[in-house]
Amino acid sequence: MHLRHFLIRTAIPSLAFALPALVGCGGTEPATPDQPGQEELLAPPEAGKGVQFKMVTKLDAGTEGEHCMFVQAPAEGLFVSRDEVRYSKGSHHFLLYQTSYEEIPTQKEDGTVVDTSGVFDCSDGATNGWAVEKLVAGSQNADGESMLRFPEGVAMKVRPGAVLLMNAHYINASMKTIEPEVRVNLYTVPEAEVKTEGDILFLYNPFIHVGAQAEGRARMRCPVHKDITIANVQSHMHARGVGYAASIEGKAEPFYTSTEWENVTVKDFGEGLQVKAGERFDYWCDYSNAQAKDVFQGPRSTDEMCMLIGSYYPADPATSNCLAEPSSPNTPNFLGGEWVGNGQATCAESFACVQQALNGGGLEAMTPCVTNSAEAVSREFSDALRCFFKIGPGQDPAMICKTEFEACLAK
Repeated sequence: MHLRHFLIRTAIPSLAFALPALVGCGGTEPATPDQPGQEELLAPPEAGKGVQFKMVTKLDAGTEGEHCMFVQAPAEGLFVSRDEVRYSKGSHHFLLYQTSYEEIPTQKEDGTVVDTSGVFDCSDGATNGWAVEKLVAGSQNADGESMLRFPEGVAMKVRPGAVLLMNAHYINASMKTIEPEVRVNLYTVPEAEVKTEGDILFLYNPFIHVGAQAEGRARMRCPVHKDITIANVQSHMHARGVGYAASIEGKAEPFYTSTEWENVTVKDFGEGLQVKAGERFDYWCDYSNAQAKDVFQGPRSTDEMCMLIGSYYPADPATSNCLAEPSSPNTPNFLGGEWVGNGQATCAESFACVQQALNGGGLEAMTPCVTNSAEAVSREFSDALRCFFKIGPGQDPAMICKTEFEACLAK
């Protein structure tokens, strides 16, 4: 697979490991305890105040995986003011996406047939091959705060009858098969009460490299295209994550910090954190790797992630997904990023490293080229990479990206 296509496929976190056979059930039916006398995992919203979706599956002993299921929003649509997520032992995080489908699909965009009648194996990436539009809800805390929460007058719009994609990450460290369950409540308000449409920031850095028995940092800046107000934020890392900070570029104090990768704190900004158009998010993750092998980005617990997630308003897809060009909503979601290295390599040296990595390597081969670059060349290096990733088949990078390459070589 060509590197550019590989990067596009992995722009939204994906999965690359095999899973056991799985079974499941779900939907919007009233929830019932799994066993007599067992407490209900999460009661659904009161009638007329929201909906609940649930997913139940099986996970063999000593395995890890991501499972998915399609469900449909009510025919009248939804205006969601907050979410609530609960999951049983074995789940690590849960995400709910809105797709562009009007009916539950039975094949991917490339024609690959998938049995989507219930829970299915999404080991090639939860969103890979499906027409995903945006994130609607989610949580990385089994019984704590989740992702979506807006003040009065703000809500996220879910299209009438929209097909939604449920995705959960499971880890079964036990010696027996488990049947993990996830439930999500979407609490709604009448459309007449909604003055502003909200959305979720979902920023993902694909360039993470932590050397064997070493420390490392992944850092990325993303543009804000419109004036927005942030209601809450949280970080997302895996087990080697030891530090996190998010700030507005140029401001001395971070607006969010954390040292946790589990039971992550969700910071609520009360009246909201104001961010102006033209400013940029600057966030980073610090890692400590005790293993005898290098660690890169990826969906498994043995991989790493670095994300900035939060509720904000008014909705702006370009800001939500770190797009470089607001007029091009189909651009891969990380291409507006400026990737900031923590090494000493010049831009010319870093791009030469990328060219060498292309001779048989993929994302992992070129990631150290990014993380070892000097902070001072991050803008020029990122511009050159972005242009290279975006060129189409048959186009000459030397011609299309001449300006960006020359600026990089000068640094």
